[in-house]
Parts: sequence; C-alpha cells; structure tokens
Amino acid sequence: MKKGKQPLILTKSQHHKRLNVFGWVNPIAGTHGMVRQEKGNTDGFLAMLKGILLRYQRVVIDLWVDQARWHKGKRIAEFLSYHRRLAIKYIPKYHPELNPQEMLWRTMRYEETTDTYYETFEELVLSVFKRSQTWKPRKIMSLCHFI
Repeated sequence: MKKGKQPLILTKSQHHKRLNVFGWVNPIAGTHGMVRQEKGNTDGFLAMLKGILLRYQRVVIDLWVDQARWHKGKRIAEFLSYHRRLAIKYIPKYHPELNPQEMLWRTMRYEETTDTYYETFEELVLSVFKRSQTWKPRKIMSLCHFI
C-alpha cells in the first residue's frame, strides 16, 4: 500500500443504527431504569416520565435533566401541570458531569462495546439491557459518586 493511502476494510458494521434510550437514576437508593424509544424526542421523554410516575407512586419526584429540547416545551409543561408531584429541574448547560445518568451511560457504553463485536444490532440492544439489569444498588451509587 502506498504511503498516505488508507486501506479499505469491509465489515458488517451497524454504524448507521442508533440505540435511543431514555434513562433515569435514583442515586441515593441506587436504582435506575431504561426505556428504549424509536427516537430521542418529546414523545420518548413523556413515555419515560409516565414510567417513573408509575414506579414511584405516592411520592414527590424531583427529576434533574439536561437541557435537551425534548425536555422542555409546551407539551412537557402541560404534562407537569397535570402531574404536580413531578417537578423537573434543569442541569446547567455543558455540565454532563453533574448528571448522574451520564455516568451510567458512560460505564454502560464502555462495558458493553469495548472489544466486543455484535453480529446484529439487536444483539447489542439485548446485551445493553441485560447488563443494566445486573447492576446492584452499590455499583449505581458508586458510579454516581454518592458513596
């Protein structure tokens, strides 16, 4: 191969696919959840909020989120006005280190994709969700820097 030329290597890469997951973490109790959605948008975020409300009934919920556009807007405001026990607070822009969920995503990505080949995209999806179910509260709390 000539100097300065890049070799062409054919693969069965799945790079054109994207796994859209909405997640939440309770860093004090060491619990978390993930919901797969077709797109990262307001519909997906609202579906996650409904799941949180079902899981945590009869308690007030303060949910800290980043400032993605689907975390804001008229539909979110309407949803929150109907579900008064849920309050959304916004993490300052450009500070993912303040978002415990980002620590979980980073660890999940590392544990499930480093030196691992998945024959299909669905194998990757199953592996990610299976891994998340194995995490114990102590690990979640340590990733969130609460212990």
